[in-house]
Amino acid sequence: MKQKDLLAQLEHTNDRLWSYDLDLNCTFVNKNMSDDYLQAFGIRLAPGINVLQNVPEPICSVWRERYHRALTGEKFTLVDRFEIVGVPEYVEVAFNPVFENGRVTGVACSSKDITTTKRAEIQLKQSEANLYAQIENTSDSIWSVNHKYEMVTMNSVFQKEFSQGFRCNLKIGDRVINYLPKSLKAVWKERYDRALAGERFEVVDSFEFDNSPRYIEVSYNPVQIEKKIVGVACFTRDITALKCSELELKSALDTRDKLFSIIAHDLRGPIANIHQLSKVLKSSQGDINAHKQALEMLTNSSGSVHKLLENLLNWALSHQGIIELKKQPLNLKELVEESIAPYRLSAELKKLEIDLQVDPDLVVEADRPTASSIIANLFNNATKFTKERGFIRISATRNTRQVLVEVIDNGVGMSKEKADCILEERAVESTPGTQSEKGTGLGLTLCKEFTRMNGGKLTIVSKKGQGSTFGFTLPMN
Repeated sequence: MKQKDLLAQLEHTNDRLWSYDLDLNCTFVNKNMSDDYLQAFGIRLAPGINVLQNVPEPICSVWRERYHRALTGEKFTLVDRFEIVGVPEYVEVAFNPVFENGRVTGVACSSKDITTTKRAEIQLKQSEANLYAQIENTSDSIWSVNHKYEMVTMNSVFQKEFSQGFRCNLKIGDRVINYLPKSLKAVWKERYDRALAGERFEVVDSFEFDNSPRYIEVSYNPVQIEKKIVGVACFTRDITALKCSELELKSALDTRDKLFSIIAHDLRGPIANIHQLSKVLKSSQGDINAHKQALEMLTNSSGSVHKLLENLLNWALSHQGIIELKKQPLNLKELVEESIAPYRLSAELKKLEIDLQVDPDLVVEADRPTASSIIANLFNNATKFTKERGFIRISATRNTRQVLVEVIDNGVGMSKEKADCILEERAVESTPGTQSEKGTGLGLTLCKEFTRMNGGKLTIVSKKGQGSTFGFTLPMN
């Protein structure tokens, strides 16, 4: 190629080209570089002119070091920035030493305008920084995985909560599935696979944190690049307050429905019986046997109404959080005797044997009204479900720092499924007693709640046709 053709090509490039000798004198420069030099420093660079002529400090010292560095034989490229009107803001400069007979005789330089690319790169970094700042300043967990379930991004909230939950320090690139307990691996993998298949969905996870329930909504979102799903982006939202409000509302509605049911059915029945029995007493004048039978039935009905109203009041108070416990030392045997006294008549009418096996010196730390209600309800319950001439035993056993009180009968008993329903406060159909005594289920619900409030636990051991043992614990004084 002829020299003039080469020079013509060098003049038609968009790059800035120049070269210099060992004395830093220009040996070649194309028009673009010459124009920029004129715009920047007031003179036009041309062969024979020192490449640092008219260049002010500190620019002069910086470029002198670069020019001499290339003259040592080092080939390098750097990016520089200029704040000069009419000159490219960002340039990529290449320094290429020229060798003759193994010695450096000069340096050829080229400068490429990369302003558009650099600005886009800076904007991208700023966007990434802004996005990262937003991700880090949220209280929610944010993370993403690729198709191999490897961590691609995660904020510090997710990293901290994952560390607390699974006792490991998860890092970018780790396969998250490997760090999960066996019980959760299949669950998380199934969710990621659903999102990797193109499904966008939310799930609600619940777990205990500091003995309090937490509800977290997790959103799974497929990540697409050029219409191909390459990963899953996940976001969480703490909905504990919302979920607890929903549960409280449901509980309130259930409470309302149960209250209406009791008033409409269980309370109306015994009161209707009392009304009818009073008519019988009025009409059977002089008939001693009829009077005796009516009075016996009236006693049972009025006792049922009394117990129902007492339970209903306590139940309503406990649901409103009105009950305030005043724990104090209580003699357990005295507490048992006074608690069952109002219901002994019902037991005597069924000719039940009552056996109290409670140490007279045993003292517990409890709230008298609620502890008394537990004993009364369990005794009344045993009376209802024990056939005539059966027995009821109330015993107390010291157990480390607690006392286990048990109400034992040889009544009709119940299935394990029904006992579990009672303990879990799930809906359970009320069963009439051996003499068709009515029940609402409120008594055992109160027993469980009042036992918990006194720092104890309710237990049930029962078998159909073989009786039941209802136990509860109270702290020892």
